[in-house]
Amino acid sequence: MNKVPEETDWAETEKRLEPHYVSFFSKSMEMPEDVAREIYKAFVQDLKEAAQREGTDRLPENFGEILLERERTDQQVKGAFFAKRAEGVTDEDIAFWWNMHDLERRLICKIDEMNRLILFEKLVQDKTTTELEAARAVAKRFPVYGDPEHLVLENEDDGPLPYELKWRVNRYISKRTAADPDRYREEVDAATSINALLRNALRQGQL
Repeated sequence: MNKVPEETDWAETEKRLEPHYVSFFSKSMEMPEDVAREIYKAFVQDLKEAAQREGTDRLPENFGEILLERERTDQQVKGAFFAKRAEGVTDEDIAFWWNMHDLERRLICKIDEMNRLILFEKLVQDKTTTELEAARAVAKRFPVYGDPEHLVLENEDDGPLPYELKWRVNRYISKRTAADPDRYREEVDAATSINALLRNALRQGQL
């Protein structure tokens, strides 16, 4: 029987993730640790309330395996994963992403959104950069996942990637930047977006 998370599971997960995110906020934003901790706690509270509204705060453990099992017979689940499968998402990707605690998934999505917004606002503040140019620059800097608003698309390959691919994408980028950072940057600059580059790597079996 799959255990249904309780209130304590959220508290335990929040505590487990706190050191990582406090350190991230403190270093990336150059802020005192106590301020970083307050930001983390505020994020967690907002995300918990969102999960409660959307009914994902009590998802069972090993939800990824449950989804994979349901995909075999449930047309709704099969349909939900159809486009993701077409993008190259595997059983392992689905299990890895959906077995995570809902808070962990939401924090990952939140940080992605925050990073894009910070860079966009920084570029827009530069009077020589238009909002369109800033949006294109952000699309070359950060992979985009899910279904974000205000996404500038030049072709279909620029579209959001499934979050289930995130860890494979991270490994690919780390490998490329470690092996030949100059060549990797040239390829990113030549592409319409980093998502387009990643999709090409997926088609070639490199990711």
